[in-house]
Amino acid sequence: MAVEKEIIVAIEFGSSKIRCVAGCKNIDGSVQVLDIEQADARNCIRKGVVYNIDKTVLCLKGIIEKVENALDLQVCKVFVGIGGQSVLTRKNTVSRQFATKTVISQELVDSLLKANHNMVYNGYEILEVVPQEYHVGLETTNDPVGVLSNQIEGTYLNVIARAELREYVLKCVEACGLEVAGVYVSPLVLADSVLTDTEKRSGCALVDFGYGTTTVAVYKNNLLRHLAVIPLGGNNITQDICTQQVEEEEAEGLKLKYGSAYADRDDEELDKNLLVSNGRTIEEHLLVDIVEAREEEILSNVRVQIRQSGYQNNLMAGIVVSGGASNIRNLDKAISDRVRPEKMRFVRTVPFTVQAQHAEQLMKDGSQNVLLTLLNTGNCPCTAEREKPIAEEPAVAEDLEPAVRPEAVAEERADTPVEPVTPKTPVEEKKQSTGFGKKIKNWWGKMSDVFTED
Repeated sequence: MAVEKEIIVAIEFGSSKIRCVAGCKNIDGSVQVLDIEQADARNCIRKGVVYNIDKTVLCLKGIIEKVENALDLQVCKVFVGIGGQSVLTRKNTVSRQFATKTVISQELVDSLLKANHNMVYNGYEILEVVPQEYHVGLETTNDPVGVLSNQIEGTYLNVIARAELREYVLKCVEACGLEVAGVYVSPLVLADSVLTDTEKRSGCALVDFGYGTTTVAVYKNNLLRHLAVIPLGGNNITQDICTQQVEEEEAEGLKLKYGSAYADRDDEELDKNLLVSNGRTIEEHLLVDIVEAREEEILSNVRVQIRQSGYQNNLMAGIVVSGGASNIRNLDKAISDRVRPEKMRFVRTVPFTVQAQHAEQLMKDGSQNVLLTLLNTGNCPCTAEREKPIAEEPAVAEDLEPAVRPEAVAEERADTPVEPVTPKTPVEEKKQSTGFGKKIKNWWGKMSDVFTED
């Protein structure tokens, strides 16, 4: 494939899979997906956190190799999205006092931000900082530059995570010989993509239902106000069904086909038995009870996180739902009953136009929202032409005669019979020499007679 456009490559480290997407941006703002590859990472990643580096590297190498073969290009760098368990937010304030009233400068504001970056959280590191408001005197503003005051206090929302979350991901990428073009906090880039300006301003909670985790991000007045990752997801429901002596793959199918996050107790259809493997059956109402109980636990944690944000009564735009685990039946009814939002909206696809060479690679169930958003966020080329081996030029013959291989000569000599050589005695050698001398003498005598007659 010839490099006609800048190709961006992004990797998502999810709860159950590592996904890689390669594509480019078009002039009209749409995104062209060239290839999507993924691999099961349940044996090396748990709830979005790498715990086995060697297996993760092998998994990642296999994915990159598939992408390179599909593009016929070499992947040199990648954009990485991280999330998962231990990601959360903490508020911090930094203040300055002045002897006299001073005009607040940009340098002063930058110094407050730098001081915030020096904040130490035991065992955690700061992934990103979201400035909130600044208190200048008795006023509160988002832009304090130019204001005259004798004091300023900046409030910051620090997105933090355990240090190994980022460290292990970067080690795995670098072990594959790749350069990290950028690291993004997946919930934040997802929110920037799928939430509208009105929703961010009016206030909303973005809830991303994943395989092993559920992420809650609360926005108000165009700013992130709270972020938390709940260590519960769709796989917990599947594992609950497995307790009924059902294989995991079959349990996943039963969950999606018959499970319900909110059951109508008067529904008579729930009395039938469902056939599972080995001729066994499971009562449908039991299956629904299992799914509903776990969904209730997850949504209870979502409600708690929204309440801890302090904006539970100010979310006029309600809840925006995303993620592959949000496809369970009657999830909207369960959210309405247990979280009671003002409004609700499901995001099954990203809000920008996506084109693909292989349409079957694109899913419309919300499971690829983060991956495609990472691709759209990338801002530099990540591939290069593959190095092709230099072919040796054939030697030019100096003459027209075909070259004779030494092996052929040896073979020819080997096929020719060799006559035995009998060594001559000194007498025989003398006779041979004497006979030759006599012949010369007789010839010279005849020539002399001819000259005399003439």
